[in-house]
Amino acid sequence: MTQNINKIELGPAIVEYGEGADKVTFETTIGGVVLTTETTYREQKTDQTGESVVGKRITGRNVHVTIPFGEYELAMIPKIMAGASIVTKNGNSKVEIKTGVGVNLIDSAKKAIIKPLARLTDADYWVTLPLAYSETDLSYSYNNENERITNVTLRATPDARNIVLILGDETVSAV
Repeated sequence: MTQNINKIELGPAIVEYGEGADKVTFETTIGGVVLTTETTYREQKTDQTGESVVGKRITGRNVHVTIPFGEYELAMIPKIMAGASIVTKNGNSKVEIKTGVGVNLIDSAKKAIIKPLARLTDADYWVTLPLAYSETDLSYSYNNENERITNVTLRATPDARNIVLILGDETVSAV
């Protein structure tokens, strides 16, 4: 078997979250964008076969993208953090962050697309979460050693067709 080094993908990516006027683009990351799938299983056993597994079924599949966003921009926080709102007056702004208790994050789910920098215009290399909601945590270090990071996790929830992840060009149709 011959190696094809052209199939080895390296490098950073950007992430687009949402569409239209609500779209947020994460272009500056520190630590890399990470896509993770987690599948849960249930083993089936019978009394007659003891501890031998006679069946194994998928019980769920979860997908999430972690984005260590490096740009500090107040206006972006309410777009990616439930319970946050921006107040602007006379050219000055502040973000108020409430507890968010009881907020259903799935109600705010939007499309998310990961685009490798080397393939920004080639949808065959993109990764799409058709519906993803944001879990955002702030980790702002005020020292000479670390950058202030807004840690964003986009978690997929199934769309109307039960899809949580698309690898490649989402517009390809079997019809």
